[in-house]
Amino acid sequence: MPPPQEIINRAPREAMDVFIMGANDKGQLCMGPGYRERTIVQKPARNPYLSEDHQTVAIAVGNNHCLALTADNRVLSWGSNTHGALGRTTRLWPLGDGRWVPWSRVEGEDDNPNSPEGRRIDSILQTPRHINPIAIERGTVFTQVAVTDHASFALTETGEVYGWGAFEYNGGENDAVHRFYAFHPYHMEWPEQGQLRNQPSPLKIRFPTDNPQIVQIACGSNHVLALSKSGLVYSWGTPDMNLLGRRFLNRRLRNPRHRHDPYGNMNHHFAPGVVANLVNIRYVACGANFSFAVTKPLTRGNRKGTQLCYVWGQNDDMQTTLPLSKAPFMETPGHPDAPDGTRMRVVPYPTEAPWLSGIGHADDEPEPAIKAISGALRYGLAIRRNGWGEAWGNEHKMPNAMGVVNQDNEPLIPAIPPGNDFTQAPQFAGWHYFHDNCRWDQVATGRQHSLAVDQDGKVYVWGSNAQNQCGVPRPTGYPNIDVIDRPTLLENFIEGRITLFVGAGAKYSVFGFAKGRFRNEDGGNVDDVEVPADFRRSILDFNDDDVEVGGD
Repeated sequence: MPPPQEIINRAPREAMDVFIMGANDKGQLCMGPGYRERTIVQKPARNPYLSEDHQTVAIAVGNNHCLALTADNRVLSWGSNTHGALGRTTRLWPLGDGRWVPWSRVEGEDDNPNSPEGRRIDSILQTPRHINPIAIERGTVFTQVAVTDHASFALTETGEVYGWGAFEYNGGENDAVHRFYAFHPYHMEWPEQGQLRNQPSPLKIRFPTDNPQIVQIACGSNHVLALSKSGLVYSWGTPDMNLLGRRFLNRRLRNPRHRHDPYGNMNHHFAPGVVANLVNIRYVACGANFSFAVTKPLTRGNRKGTQLCYVWGQNDDMQTTLPLSKAPFMETPGHPDAPDGTRMRVVPYPTEAPWLSGIGHADDEPEPAIKAISGALRYGLAIRRNGWGEAWGNEHKMPNAMGVVNQDNEPLIPAIPPGNDFTQAPQFAGWHYFHDNCRWDQVATGRQHSLAVDQDGKVYVWGSNAQNQCGVPRPTGYPNIDVIDRPTLLENFIEGRITLFVGAGAKYSVFGFAKGRFRNEDGGNVDDVEVPADFRRSILDFNDDDVEVGGD
């Protein structure tokens, strides 16, 4: 019997009151049976499934699906199950001719596609349910969950990782572009096994070492970073744009002896490998197609105490904060994220980003180390340890998603300098709300909207509000407010509450507040305060004014 492994991770213990807002077209708001595709929650509403039925302690928010970790060590999933992202069966009833129908249609629910509210979403998708535990070792304790666009991951207390779903991979062959979905090397090494190459249930991820001791997971759209206790960074997923920052051997390791081993070929982009040139790392983060790694403080030299930040990946809009001159073109024919459809600017391997390395952008204003980073497709937001915020990149379709304001708190719209003559700094830096009057604690980015929490626990939103993902409802008799052009405080429903979590999906947002704990007027914590019943009924629960059906 092998000796017990060291416990290196601890799961969060404090249960949350979970709030939701925005679009529910894939069931991502976890609203339970009966809701349809065009249901929109116009302002923050408390979710009873995640707040009462389950004691939720952690949440991972993806484009169209979510995971939650509960106090009793269960991993729940809901939303879109495209390519197995939910890690459980959602099509249960065979018709006998090779077809399967969703559970809800077996239950006899109305599925009239001509309804103004759209089709009814399958109840099994928009209700939180446990992932399939068949391959999870007995006694496993989970501590973190994370998601990509079509895959999901869970970290254990001993530093092991389970995953399921699929990565999207764009490959060219004979002047044609093909889109593949696969999860581990076996799916790509043996394509004759069929086109439905996903992992429908949790599978333990194999690392180059037997005990990788992973302490953090970060996910982009189709790639994953895993940080080890020793400070190494592992990556795997799609090889597009050299997202993984790895150097691969030229030879193929397809070995018939490993024909039925998912990780028989470890020299593969779908198998974890060490990111080049990174050591002594303490924190990792991802944008859609780019990555960040922040080191522990340097202990020697003239930069002693500095925490360096390394970046790599797509850089067409300076998503990595590096100038375009640092990112050569890479051919990516047919890739949906390529600006011209054929090529991208890419930082191929980890490169130091001076702007985020605690060096500062003015001699008299040195910046402290980075505390948190969140990246979208074409821009990123960060928070330094003193609470200052930074923004960079250029979200062309929704520039207000960056939340950049001037000294008068008026929005600034990014503009590309003539001739693309970028300097060493990002297009925009100094993302501050009312100058230095506000210090930030958490940040999250969706597809075209952003959220942040200040150190007083107040939530600010900005960017696209077309689906009410910013939680700003339309005034009676007026059209919807489609754009929030500057960081705007969400009032009323969060007064005095302690914010533990914010997350942003493609067209929706999720918040987690401490249960029974509030701040007093002096900013301190007031523990064990029971929420009045009338307050729950009038503010926290769903009501007719919060939910709109038939929206765009």
